Amino acid sequence: MPTTTQLATGLGGAIGCDFRNAQQQLVFVEYSGKLSAVNLFPAATTVDSGTNTVLKGTFTFDFDTGVQGGPAASADVQWVQDTTVIRQMAPLNSAKIINLGAVNFNGITAANLQDLPYATTPITGNNNPSNVLTVNDVFAVLTTNGNYTKVQVVAYGYDLTINWVTYRIASGYSVLGTGYNQPEDVKLSTDGVHAYVTERSGDLVKVALTNANRSAATVIATGLTAPQQMFLDEAHHAAYIVEYAAPGSIVKVNLANGQKTTVATGLVNPVGIVLSSDLQYAYVSEQMTAPTAGRISSIQLSNAARTTVASGLTEPFFLTWADVGQDALLVPQRDPANSIVSVNVTSGATNVVASGVPVRPSSVALPNPGEMLICSNTEVEEIAFTTFAATGDLLIGIGLIPFDRINQAAGPLQGMANTSVDVDPPYWVKNVPFGGTLPVLVNHQAAADAGASYYQVKVDSVPHTDSWTNYFWNGTGNVLETITATKIGSSTGCYPVHPVSELFLWESPALGDMLDTTVLSNGLHTLQLVFLDNAGNPISGLVSAPLTLLVNNQRCIASISAPVLQVAPPVTADTCGVLHYGSNTTANVSIGFTASQPAGFGDYSTEIVRGGTQLSFTPALPSGQVGSLTSTFNAQVGQLLGTCPTAGFAAALYVAATMTNGQGRQSQYDASALTAFVLTT
Repeated sequence: MPTTTQLATGLGGAIGCDFRNAQQQLVFVEYSGKLSAVNLFPAATTVDSGTNTVLKGTFTFDFDTGVQGGPAASADVQWVQDTTVIRQMAPLNSAKIINLGAVNFNGITAANLQDLPYATTPITGNNNPSNVLTVNDVFAVLTTNGNYTKVQVVAYGYDLTINWVTYRIASGYSVLGTGYNQPEDVKLSTDGVHAYVTERSGDLVKVALTNANRSAATVIATGLTAPQQMFLDEAHHAAYIVEYAAPGSIVKVNLANGQKTTVATGLVNPVGIVLSSDLQYAYVSEQMTAPTAGRISSIQLSNAARTTVASGLTEPFFLTWADVGQDALLVPQRDPANSIVSVNVTSGATNVVASGVPVRPSSVALPNPGEMLICSNTEVEEIAFTTFAATGDLLIGIGLIPFDRINQAAGPLQGMANTSVDVDPPYWVKNVPFGGTLPVLVNHQAAADAGASYYQVKVDSVPHTDSWTNYFWNGTGNVLETITATKIGSSTGCYPVHPVSELFLWESPALGDMLDTTVLSNGLHTLQLVFLDNAGNPISGLVSAPLTLLVNNQRCIASISAPVLQVAPPVTADTCGVLHYGSNTTANVSIGFTASQPAGFGDYSTEIVRGGTQLSFTPALPSGQVGSLTSTFNAQVGQLLGTCPTAGFAAALYVAATMTNGQGRQSQYDASALTAFVLTT
């Protein structure tokens, strides 16, 4: 289950946000007039500590004060002696606890301790072989007062000898600047030191983060109508902003001179906006008159044509792309839903990915895989979708797809990913194969607890030697580390198991390989992790269950033939692309096309555009799943021309590959084709 952490409270209306990866910092605006930030790794101070402290049998201990056997209401743990054999370290009051195993005690930092999955389950300390509180074992405590403690067992017995350090984590929240006029959104400049802010009063301003008061800001544009979310395109010196009104609009602002250009109108109280990576489409959230009548629309920027993507949403707010393939959007739903919804931009399917979030959620940021930050009315909350347990399968999954959402039963679906069986998966797919480079997730904690130092990633029993990069927090900043396979003893293709003390210093803590599938044949393959000791010897029984994956890296194919006027005899467009229909407006124009993917892993769609207007037909133009499909789409001359005696047309075919790498659709295998023609008398 996802775990939630409250990062900041008592805020004055947190709305728009952006994330600074290098600093691991969320920057956001508060409607009360502030530009603020939350650091994911705030500073820590030592509250108390002890060396060779004797914790007596049956006694309680308060790690905030170092008091043993004191008031029960402030104690954090009790060294329980049920019998001369049955013993346990039990958390008390609101304290929680977790055992980390025989790890480097001195190497565990306050940052490590913050993100551990603490629980109220006591740690077994029986005076028999089941005991885990052995010499050099380390456990961690989230204290009754909200501090973090690391504890090392020095000697075991009725009385337990321990070393311990308790840290107080400073507030990660800070105010960067004040004096803003009802700020709605903030976007960070690519230079890393400036931010753009929209104010509901009508201004777009730019400010340096080192001197971020409104009085020091530069006004870029004024006279906007209740500007809300913006999409920043600094490469082309532009910001796209929605104006909250009925009718509302999308305004393009030139960042160099402040010139405003309206690119779309007729929207209904638009709030959120993002653009596609090719900058051809804007996706906008609109708040209709009824609370549950909100919608998301697609706006083609070249002609302002609007298409409804999804409807029936509850007060939808700011938009965020859910994945790099831009297959889905994340949108907060405000009162009374108070949830985060994923919207597939192709099918319009919606899934609730987080429910029961704080009141009036406005925006989300995705700083790291499996992690979501939510700005709500009075607080900022973190949701971690990937949790780590000392037990569980050693192979967690592929990207956002758990291992048990990959079909292992023999048959046509074997090796395919399917998360559609769940109500609100972080990443929705249905019966799709794998392709591209796969993020293989490893349960480092379980492996470290079992004594593993290294592991191999084997595909069809052959160790792979992929290299990849991952950010590592060194205490002051993120350092990009390159992980490469090494030879340990006689074993090749070995990667290090992360000790628990380092686990949450990695930006992607569970990442264990970026598996290049393009070197594999198209078809079924078996993935398995083998764990080794520090000499490179396989540890008996410490292997993941074999996982069958269906791999396909074949490209889609798309081709379109020249249009043909179906008269007697049929007439093909001339070298200038012109078809003369005379006065025969009932004749069909036929366009042949081929849409295919060698294994059938693709979906295709067709469209015809007259001038700048996309045409619709009854029956609809062909679309669907490909195999090796050769077909035609037909339309009468009169249908095509409408009221125009002469018109120019474009006919397009798009074939979208369905393969996934566990985090997004592999669009590099897509194909498209285009033809153009003119109908005239």
